[in-house]
Amino acid sequence: MKILILVESLKVGGGSERFAATLGSRLHDHGYHVSYLTLMDENPKYDCKGQYYTLNMGDIYANYQKPEFYLKRGFNLLKYSPQVKKFCEDLNIDTIISVSEIANFYAVLSRWLFKNKVRIIASQHINPEIFLDSPIHYWLMKFFYHRADEVVCVSREVERILNKDYDLENTQTIYNMMDTEENIKLSEENLPSKFRNLFTENNYFNFINIGRLNRQKGQWFLIRSFRRVVDEYENARLFILGDGPLKTKLDDLIHDLDLARNVFLLGEQENVFPFLKKSNCFVFSSLWEGLPLTLIEALSMNLPIISTDCKTGPREVLCPELDLDGNIDYPYLGKYAILTRTFPNNLLFKSLDEVPLDDDEQILSDMMIKMIKDTDMKEKYSHGRQRSETFSYKKIINKWDEIIGK
Repeated sequence: MKILILVESLKVGGGSERFAATLGSRLHDHGYHVSYLTLMDENPKYDCKGQYYTLNMGDIYANYQKPEFYLKRGFNLLKYSPQVKKFCEDLNIDTIISVSEIANFYAVLSRWLFKNKVRIIASQHINPEIFLDSPIHYWLMKFFYHRADEVVCVSREVERILNKDYDLENTQTIYNMMDTEENIKLSEENLPSKFRNLFTENNYFNFINIGRLNRQKGQWFLIRSFRRVVDEYENARLFILGDGPLKTKLDDLIHDLDLARNVFLLGEQENVFPFLKKSNCFVFSSLWEGLPLTLIEALSMNLPIISTDCKTGPREVLCPELDLDGNIDYPYLGKYAILTRTFPNNLLFKSLDEVPLDDDEQILSDMMIKMIKDTDMKEKYSHGRQRSETFSYKKIINKWDEIIGK
């Protein structure tokens, strides 16, 4: 069986990109002939097993949210979808697994309009509710997703939203996969030399956040909340791994809050596990998600976790005892982690003198302070590895076997 993984890029730092590399490599190990076709050729890339090809369309996000952006996207769809078909013919592909919205559009259009004779398994990696207020994106998803053979959702809540709001019936949930043993092995590697001094002192309590520096990840709320943590405990530190369009604004916020000695933007890191191993608590501040791999990675390292209860993913991963839509009081001290209320979807790069912390930010800072001071609570949430086994590749790959073999 010949599989083509179609994805925007394999660039290090993105959850969907990492999923594509991991899935392809596991399918390769499972006996499938795997090739990757990316829309952009970005570096550094996640390691992956199989043949690599690219359409190299350039920056498909240029002029994002400007009128010409949608015209260019439409032009590229018509221009490059025939090339997807040609790759499939040249490589004798049986099945395309497309990863995330844009790749899904290309896969389906290559068959619907250009008669690509392959099976198409589309996948949804982010909360589709965020597109309900965008008529163009909403109707594109509804139109194309109906025409895929299957739509794989990374969480049950994502699937429920596609069923309810997009009227899809060709869906099923397959969780993202994780190799806990490999994570532990990677954690034994040395930190990059330029960061080692930051982690050698034992009298600091280290919080860590991993995610692209963009609107979705909400790190400005985390940094603002952390000002109050440092006021209570001057040896608290926060490390943020990732890069993105908000880097300069976040850097400025750190300096405006006088946190340059406590908050560090460390950039993208191909191996995050030595950083996780050297940290004391993982803090997750996203405004929306799909099924965050970083939470599962933190669980696999037995790190205590404080996470926003954003849609979709954190509740499903961290607090399986809860109903997906059940009302709870915040903070919620769950079975495997602590949930805090989701922050509003607005950018806020202001000092606390200009805009004081609101209740949601206060809750987050309270929980970080409590994690430092309450050793019993820290111990309670330092045993997440058992939960991470729910997402073991040994279990998940069998579900992919079933759907590919249909």
